[in-house]
Amino acid sequence: MTWPIRRILLAIPGTVLFAIGALAEEPAAGPTELPSPELLEEKNARIGTITIETSNIFDLSKPGENKTLYRWANALHVVTKPGVIKAQLLFDEGDPYSIQEIEETERLLRQNDYLRDVQVEPVRFEDGIVDLKVVTADVWTLTPSISAGRQGGENSFGIGLKEQNLFGSGALLHLKYKSDVDRDTMTLDYANRHFRGSRDHLAFRAGKNSDGYDHRFYYARPFFALDSRRSSGIALATAELVEPLYDRGDVISDFLHTLQHHELFAGRSAGLRNGWVRRFFAGVVYDDHEFASTPLTLDPVTLVPDDRRYIYPYFGFETIEDHFDEVENFDKIGRVEDRFLGTRFAFRLGYSPEAFGSSNNAWHYNASFTNAIVASKKSSFTVASGLSGRFEDGETRNFLLSLETRFHRRLTKSQLFYASVTASGSENLDLDNQLLIGGDSGLRGYPLRYQGGEAKALLTLEHRVFTDWYPWRFFNVGGAIFFDAGRTWGQNPVGGPSLGLLRDVGIGLRLGSNRIGEGGVLHIDFAFPLDGEETIDNFQILIDARSSF
Repeated sequence: MTWPIRRILLAIPGTVLFAIGALAEEPAAGPTELPSPELLEEKNARIGTITIETSNIFDLSKPGENKTLYRWANALHVVTKPGVIKAQLLFDEGDPYSIQEIEETERLLRQNDYLRDVQVEPVRFEDGIVDLKVVTADVWTLTPSISAGRQGGENSFGIGLKEQNLFGSGALLHLKYKSDVDRDTMTLDYANRHFRGSRDHLAFRAGKNSDGYDHRFYYARPFFALDSRRSSGIALATAELVEPLYDRGDVISDFLHTLQHHELFAGRSAGLRNGWVRRFFAGVVYDDHEFASTPLTLDPVTLVPDDRRYIYPYFGFETIEDHFDEVENFDKIGRVEDRFLGTRFAFRLGYSPEAFGSSNNAWHYNASFTNAIVASKKSSFTVASGLSGRFEDGETRNFLLSLETRFHRRLTKSQLFYASVTASGSENLDLDNQLLIGGDSGLRGYPLRYQGGEAKALLTLEHRVFTDWYPWRFFNVGGAIFFDAGRTWGQNPVGGPSLGLLRDVGIGLRLGSNRIGEGGVLHIDFAFPLDGEETIDNFQILIDARSSF
């Protein structure tokens, strides 16, 4: 055997051992490192496996949450079923990876009162396929709805039982009794935004009031996402109630109001195109109102509205810009907020001919507009306006024009300045549509429904403080110093002349929770009026649960 051949044969065992050692030292080939979401979209990645992880209220792996009370809460709570989450996703296995659909899915899931946290993230990428994981965290949803509040010198009380995630299905069931300045009510509410695992929304109410009843039914396939193409549904409502007429916070007169409002509607859209959505609507409305005097009616001739009935088809249009931003501690405490910073415009127009059984030939119209003029990480300035009314018998009826401006300015991580101006003007308002201002509508130092008129305006200034105090890991604590100023113009059909500018100052405590359903904010305000009549209290205490700060 020649030397070169012998050398090659002797080298083979060493080569094999070297190769085995190299394989042992190097990790086995696997998926590449996860690209950024932008790169995934650029690579035209497609969605592979979708894993859904629904977690309980408290994370017992964290020392601060592994306590007896929290373990009991987790044990008693029924965690949201993965199928309920899956039914709300805007993407499916095999679809192209889309940042817009991922972000909108997170926004839609955050709208559910039974969820505290939502994350959709890629977990694996290989051969153009990206696997996704959807992680959600629940909140406590079975609550005794015991409420006691005070607004404008009037108390309210309520008791009931509410489940916002019935057996983990995402459905709401609420039985409640409430007593306030207007009436006592006993109601049963049910709502399911994903009826039988679909996109269909089913809701109904059965209500019995001390002055009548309140029954409602709604079934629809709404435009559930920006790229939705179709919508249709039916809404039915019938009620009977006593409508009070207010001045200086007191009931001056009232009348009985029986109403039926039914609507059948459908909509079409080409979906999301170049960051905008355009939708077209059509429908039919049956709107009937009957009125009668009561023993407390001051003047049955002038203070009881005429009966009216309108039956009409309508068409409408809506356009929405896809522009949202995620923030925290703006209008809520300790929760992710999805601020709409785009433009939205909508209008609707219908005609009710007497030939269809209507009281009068009338045009019915309403329109709304919202836009963020300035938006940055620290500041935002938004405007919103609304218009509604009828044109019948050659004149405008029930005309109402409203305008709202809102300004947020981040001062520090824990402090924010907020200002808003709202204004409304009207012409020939229906008597059952009073324009009022008072302790229940932003003028916190005064009795509720203190002033009425044909126009009103309100200025609100607030210095908001968000703290890191998190008692029992249930409540986020904040506070506010505020100033309000408002007034009305024009005549109130049951009241005296306007008192002019009314101002108040005050201080308030805010309690929010990201562990309990709804994620609202409890307001406890002490407000001091600076104007008004001498007969009102020197200060007002307002306790109320609201959706925002």
